[in-house]
Amino acid sequence: MDDISQTFSGAILNPVNRTILLEGGRSSFALRSGSMRYFSEDAAHLPDINDTEILNVFKDLMAASWDELPYSVVQDAKKALSKNTDDKAGQEALRNVFRAAEAVEEFGGILITMKMELDDSIGVSGENVKPLSSEFAAALKTVFQRYATYLDAFGPNETYLRKKVENELGSKMIYLKMRCSGLGSEWGKITVLGTSGLSGSYVEQRA
Repeated sequence: MDDISQTFSGAILNPVNRTILLEGGRSSFALRSGSMRYFSEDAAHLPDINDTEILNVFKDLMAASWDELPYSVVQDAKKALSKNTDDKAGQEALRNVFRAAEAVEEFGGILITMKMELDDSIGVSGENVKPLSSEFAAALKTVFQRYATYLDAFGPNETYLRKKVENELGSKMIYLKMRCSGLGSEWGKITVLGTSGLSGSYVEQRA
């Protein structure tokens, strides 16, 4: 599992702009291809966006699965971010969501790679249980640190965005937690972190 530890040695979380930079190519893994989450505006306070085009793209981006961002949504976001508009605050809100979406897509791909490595090592049903390698254990520690730091970087007025990130990454984190015994007590927080946004925030429908 050397590839995993090497990948995370090059993974950087910048809490200032909350961008995860990963060395190497973009991941093509998708946990729920074709899924759609319908965004509820009543779930959390949203930023005021006056530009209709920017608002529509914002809603589309929040409703999309960030496992693998839809090409059309990405193009619409880039167009909206490059347009001339008086709604600079709305444009900045969209930029923050777009950055988060790209970061989550990249980070989620790493989590899925770890899941696949784990399944290959111990079997899907755990029939070949064995101690974790030091490399994989180190990667798990890095994963949690990146995840917790990333969530803590969101301000009190960004609850909607934090919940979206929790929903997108939480289930993947919980899977790793359930498959590995002996993890630190801090992993006990993942259940709450990964599901706190599910109540009324997003309704997931399988396409």
